[in-house]
Amino acid sequence: MAPSPAMEESLQGFQSVTLAGQFVRLMSALALVLFALFGGTEATATPQDPPLGPGCHGVQVAPGDDLQRLIDSHHRRSTFCFAAGLYRLSQTIWTGNKFPILDLRTGAVLDGQHGNFGSFAGLEAPAHRLGMIVLGGVFQHFVSGLSLNRNALVKGTEFRENFGVGLGISGDNARVSNVHTHHNGQYGLIVTNPCVGCPAPKGVIIEDSEIAFNNTRHLDPGDDAGGTKFSAGTNGMIVRRNEVHDNYGMGLWWDGSNKNARVYGNRIYDNRNAGILYEISFGGTRIHHNKLIDNGTGDGSADWTLNVQLGVASSDGSRGGRGGIEIYANRIDGVAYPLGIVTHAGRPTTKQVHVHDNLLILRAASSQVGGADQTGTGEMFRPSAGNRFRANTYRVLDPRAAYWAWNGKRLTWAQWRALGHDDNGLVERVK
Repeated sequence: MAPSPAMEESLQGFQSVTLAGQFVRLMSALALVLFALFGGTEATATPQDPPLGPGCHGVQVAPGDDLQRLIDSHHRRSTFCFAAGLYRLSQTIWTGNKFPILDLRTGAVLDGQHGNFGSFAGLEAPAHRLGMIVLGGVFQHFVSGLSLNRNALVKGTEFRENFGVGLGISGDNARVSNVHTHHNGQYGLIVTNPCVGCPAPKGVIIEDSEIAFNNTRHLDPGDDAGGTKFSAGTNGMIVRRNEVHDNYGMGLWWDGSNKNARVYGNRIYDNRNAGILYEISFGGTRIHHNKLIDNGTGDGSADWTLNVQLGVASSDGSRGGRGGIEIYANRIDGVAYPLGIVTHAGRPTTKQVHVHDNLLILRAASSQVGGADQTGTGEMFRPSAGNRFRANTYRVLDPRAAYWAWNGKRLTWAQWRALGHDDNGLVERVK
C-alpha cells in the first residue's frame, strides 16, 4: 500500500485531523486550560472503586430537565439518576470539576439531534481519583457520542449513529467495559492524545464490548476510518474479550508510536480490512489467544497491509518495550492473507516480530503467510532484524503448494523451513 498522508502524520506521532478528532482534542484542551480555574479539594474515591449497584440513589433527572443547571447546582461526584426517556441536547454539557456519576440504566437516551457537538465534557480528574462515571444509556446523533479523559469509566452504554466517533478516549487509565458502539459514521471507538503534541493516554482498558458496523459513511479505510483507531503513542493499552465485527475498515488498528499493548481473548470477524493492524509502532506488545475469521477481504486485491487478517506494518519491536512484538496462540481462518509483516517505503523497518504457536487456516489458493518489504532493501528479512516464525500450524488446500512469502519469493513448505522458519511447525490439508 502506498503511504497515505495519514501515515505520514502518524510517523511523527500525530493523528490525521478529522472533524471527530478535532472535537475530542478541543474538549480535552479546554479542560487543561480551565484546570486551574476549577481546581479544588480532591475527593477520596479512587479509580479502583467499584461502580454502583443496580439501584440508583441520587439526584432525580427527567426528560426536559436543564442538565447543565443540575450539574452546576450539585456537589462534586454527585449521582444523577436519569428516568427512562429521550433527552434532547442542544449543546455540550460542561461538567467542570464535578466528575459526576451519570446513571442512565433505566433506558435513558441522550440525543444530539445531529448537532455539531458532543454530549459531556469536563476537566481531567486528579491523579489517583475517579473521573466521570457513565452507567448504561444510549448516546446518539452527536458529532462524537462521548469523550472520556483521565480515570473515567463507562460501563454498559450504547453509542450509535453518531456522525464521527461513537466513543473517544484521551486520558490515562480510562476504562470501557461492556459497551456497544455501532453504526457510527467514522469510527466506533478511538484512543488518542488530547491535543497535538500532548502525550497519548496510558493504561486504557477496553473490555467485554462489541464494536460493529462502523464507518457507515464508507470513508477511505486506508486513510482514517473503520472500527477503531489507537494512535499518537498509547502505552500499556489492554484490549480484551471484545467482539469486533462488520466494520468498514480495520477492526482493531494501532497506528503511530504505540507500545506495550496487551490484546487477547477477542473475537474479530467479517471486518472489511485487517482484523488487527499494528502499524508504525513499537515493542512490548503481546497479541494472543484471539480468534480472527474472514477479515481482510477488502476490494479483493493482494495487500499485505489492508487485506490481511492480522498484520504488523513498519513497526520496530526493538524499541519502546521489552520482548519485541509477540504474536501467539491465535486462531486465524479465512480466504485473505491470515498473517503478515510488512515494511513500507520511507518507514521504519519492521523488526523483532515473533510469530509462534498460532493456527492459520488458509482457504484460498491465492492466500499467503509471511512478509513483504516495499523499501527494496530487504532489511526486514535479515537475521539481524529478528523477525521469525516458530511452531505454527498451517492448514492449506494443498500442502505441496507455495503459501509462504519471504524476501520477494513465494515458497513451498520445504523452502520456508530451509530459511529457518517453523522448524517445529506443521502443515496439514484443510478439512
